[in-house]
Amino acid sequence: MKVETYPLGNIQANCYLLWQDNHVLMVDPGGSSRKIAERIASDGGIVDAILLTHGHFDHIAGVEHFQKMYNCPVYASKEEAKLLSDPQLNGSHQFGENISLDVDPTYYQSEEHIGPFTFEVFEAPGHSEGSVLLIFDDVIISGDVLFQMSIGRTDLATGSSNKMNQTLNRIKMLDKNYTVYPGHGPSTTLDFEKQNNPFFR
Repeated sequence: MKVETYPLGNIQANCYLLWQDNHVLMVDPGGSSRKIAERIASDGGIVDAILLTHGHFDHIAGVEHFQKMYNCPVYASKEEAKLLSDPQLNGSHQFGENISLDVDPTYYQSEEHIGPFTFEVFEAPGHSEGSVLLIFDDVIISGDVLFQMSIGRTDLATGSSNKMNQTLNRIKMLDKNYTVYPGHGPSTTLDFEKQNNPFFR
């Protein structure tokens, strides 16, 4: 699987394109982007789904644009449904926007098979109640749960520092050195974070 990173929107949230041959999963489109559409078209990409790690506005602002463009399903945690439609909860209202998605998401199962992709959905509350990690063979898409040398905020709507600590303890138990692609900033590896991230100590 090939992973491509596209920081989008005012807060530069990472949108990811996951490629398996010419099949594509789009993760967390935080804005509409001609560059992404041109990239997918250049390789004759078939977008099988849009995946969301959580429902904050900087990760969902481009969902309707791309969903209409590719006529594909949108996957999210059931616990994030209220954030997708509520500008107060998803944080867009505080930035002078009112992002409310008019989509009917498909709720994640613990394991998903979409086109040629198979991945585990790892429930990871803390940054928000329905935050998830998307775990592929050797890759974790971590949303705003785990960053290089940091973690996501827990003081936003539906966040919890206690649940974040529980989530981090469960992440510590993962025994493979995954490449970690976070919601903001550069990629890292799970082993590096276990050894160096102050929030893992």
